[in-house]
Amino acid sequence: MRGGPRSLLETIDSLQKLGVECFVLLPAQGRLFDELSLRHIPVRVIPYERWLEATNYPLRDRWRKLKRSYHIAFQIAAQIKEWQCNVVYTNTIAIGVGAFAAFLLRKPHVWHIREFVYEDHGQVFDLGRNLTLKLVDLLSQVCIVNSKAVAQKYEQWIAPTKLKVVYQAVNVTPGEAIALPPTTNFRCIIVGALVEGKRQEDAIRAIAQLVHTGVRVELLIVGDGDPQYREYLENIATKNHIEQFIKFYGYADNPFPLMQSADVVLVCSKCEAFGRVTVEGMRAGKPIIGTRSGGTQELIRDGFNGLLYTAEDERELAQKIRYICDRPDLAKQMGENGQQWAAEQFTPARYGKEIYLLLKQLCDKNLEI
Repeated sequence: MRGGPRSLLETIDSLQKLGVECFVLLPAQGRLFDELSLRHIPVRVIPYERWLEATNYPLRDRWRKLKRSYHIAFQIAAQIKEWQCNVVYTNTIAIGVGAFAAFLLRKPHVWHIREFVYEDHGQVFDLGRNLTLKLVDLLSQVCIVNSKAVAQKYEQWIAPTKLKVVYQAVNVTPGEAIALPPTTNFRCIIVGALVEGKRQEDAIRAIAQLVHTGVRVELLIVGDGDPQYREYLENIATKNHIEQFIKFYGYADNPFPLMQSADVVLVCSKCEAFGRVTVEGMRAGKPIIGTRSGGTQELIRDGFNGLLYTAEDERELAQKIRYICDRPDLAKQMGENGQQWAAEQFTPARYGKEIYLLLKQLCDKNLEI
């Protein structure tokens, strides 16, 4: 299961332990629907749509989608009314229809913003950035954000008093050890969807530089995604004659055991809003090499639990990999530092309490009105 649904499950699990009754609306059935059903959480499917798309999405289709969303907002409002909910919570800024339903019911609405949108996903809002974010400000009483970097981006449109930074809880499942071919090479791993924004290409080019200078290193790429981008990545490896040092593992439902098998975790994204993989890598006891951008630089303390480098600079990335490769004792210490720090910071108890207090304050204020 990918990051967004996993974060929602962690939110629900944490709130339920504090006595909050949760109801969920989903746009379709799938893995998340099944997980919610197993938890005996009331869930209903209403086919709502996102209010953002890739930059080349036709304008006419955007307006058609918005028209459909207008009608669906009334269906959602009816379901919320039937459930007698006190607060409407939207798990992503990619969805706008829940806020409109809350407006129709005069219910307080909370947005949990987990993404930059354009910087990390290369997408744009159907109504344009300025109008959409003005609506986000207008239609929400609280906007929870998952990093200071995300708060900084949105504070020019959303009242800073509404923006509340709450770092996500990150649960890990050890799982069974995954058998990988034995190697004496220094193993790097990068985990994430195969899309341009994750910059797996930088990791491949860094590995090429190291291999060509005689460093015994390899790269395990975990994730699936855009077939064209994967072909592009494979071509980079072929042109650099390093195919044997680049392993495409594919999608892993639980990448944690794979991280445990690596020597270092790479986070090469141009701009991560938070960085679940970064925290998971720390929980695995591995040093992290990540970009000096977005939420990643809030998680990595340079020299303590990993190293930072400039995004899209494969030469600097290669230098950082070489630095850790040549210093196994330091790598071990960084891994231990990160493991202890992440285990203490990203707990469900801390996360659930912070979300709960924000919701309680909102409900108490609404009752006063």
